[in-house]
Amino acid sequence: MAKLNKSTITKHDIVRSIKELENRINFVANHMRMLDDVLDKYIRMNKHQDKLTKFIEKEVKANEHKQEKRKQSGRSSTPSE
Repeated sequence: MAKLNKSTITKHDIVRSIKELENRINFVANHMRMLDDVLDKYIRMNKHQDKLTKFIEKEVKANEHKQEKRKQSGRSSTPSE
């Protein structure tokens, strides 16, 4: 009978995979920075800074209000003895 070759993961395989993950994370981070820059320039080009600020403040207040309305469960937050 032929001996089955077990494929094992080597230290080099792990290092290579980690480097690839690091490269992909850097790629995504760079694209996020570019998108942030483009969005910032678009907002400034249209002079919508104040309008955006007011909108964001309104949304934050609405979300805070929604969180206050949420009901707590009937359970006590202290552990029972």
